[in-house]
Amino acid sequence: MSMNPHLTHPNVRGRSYAGAMTAARSSEAERLLTLAAEHMLAHGVSQLSLSQLARAIGSNNRMLLYYFDSKEALFAAALRRAYEGMPAEGALLAHLQRPGDLRAQLGEAWRLLRAPENVPYIRLFFEAFGTAVRDPDGNRSQLTDIAAVWPREFQRAFVVHGYPEGDAEAATSRLLALWRGLQFALLEGVDTDTLDDTHDRAVAALFPA
Repeated sequence: MSMNPHLTHPNVRGRSYAGAMTAARSSEAERLLTLAAEHMLAHGVSQLSLSQLARAIGSNNRMLLYYFDSKEALFAAALRRAYEGMPAEGALLAHLQRPGDLRAQLGEAWRLLRAPENVPYIRLFFEAFGTAVRDPDGNRSQLTDIAAVWPREFQRAFVVHGYPEGDAEAATSRLLALWRGLQFALLEGVDTDTLDDTHDRAVAALFPA
């Protein structure tokens, strides 16, 4: 007879051994994912290898691949986790999706986005995008996630403000182009007063009352 207690006793504190192991695996995967996201946010992803990431978060290649299956899957999930921590995101999207003066709301939302505490997330976004487009076949998940940042919520916001579905999609493309260009300029060091003025003038032209 086996002396392995997990085999002779199918329940561990009221749940199956398989269930306990699944929960433990999930907990460890979450811990590693959070550490990976924090490392990427602090140090970036350019030239980051799986081995470098593993050493930085106190793990190894074998364990990371065990939990996440591939480098691509891990990096995509860690970037997604990092973006979820962006301080302005929740308030910004909620702000845009309530009725009111659209142009005023866009101006306020832009000022939330370009606040100093969000700059590390903006920097990571552009760095991850640049890394992904250099090798699109090897970074398909990253590209898909990057392309999905905000468009759905922006389209919903334009619908709230009375745009038909097709017009809302076109308006979303214009807003993303404006904000991404301004974020790039923000990373270059252009002062925020200049960026705010440029934003407000562009919004007035792109989204007339």
